[in-house]
Amino acid sequence: MIEFREIRVSDAQMLLDWRTSKRVTQFMNTDIEYDVEAQKRWLQSCYTRPDYYHWIIRQHGRDVGFVSLCDYDPAAGTASWGLYIGDESATGAGGRVPPYFYNFAFGELGLKRINAEVLYHNTRVIDLHRLHGYRFVPGKDRLIEKNGKELLLIALELDAQTFFSGRFTRYKTPFPMTHWQHRPQQQPAA
Repeated sequence: MIEFREIRVSDAQMLLDWRTSKRVTQFMNTDIEYDVEAQKRWLQSCYTRPDYYHWIIRQHGRDVGFVSLCDYDPAAGTASWGLYIGDESATGAGGRVPPYFYNFAFGELGLKRINAEVLYHNTRVIDLHRLHGYRFVPGKDRLIEKNGKELLLIALELDAQTFFSGRFTRYKTPFPMTHWQHRPQQQPAA
């Protein structure tokens, strides 16, 4: 069973350990310093951001990963998102999380489109996105520099109509937002 809980500042150490692990950071756009106090400050600041929020992914009652809503623009009906599984024993959960997020984003938040960027070498996630209905947007691909190398970020997007015409609409669970000071008014589920 997959569920989500709001992130607490007390999660800083766990999230930092996950985020800086080699298995996770190799697929991230950026690298961060290992600084627990900076992580706590960042977590606290996220409650006040109107364009960003995040949750802990839980599987069978255990904290196993992280999912975030980014670049949230309610007027345009768009957002980006990201996730990683930090608990090495739960890596298979990464393939089960996206439909829950899409149902929340499209059904509860009323988004029209979700944007994603994936490092070119993360082919498993690109394939997973394609399975869920994403389409490539080559005009938005871009190069980033990481560890002294240029890496290609592949741009993809998923629209609500495509998602709701697919087979993953039954995966629903609450995404709590009580601490988000800019939480949107939730739309009725579609």
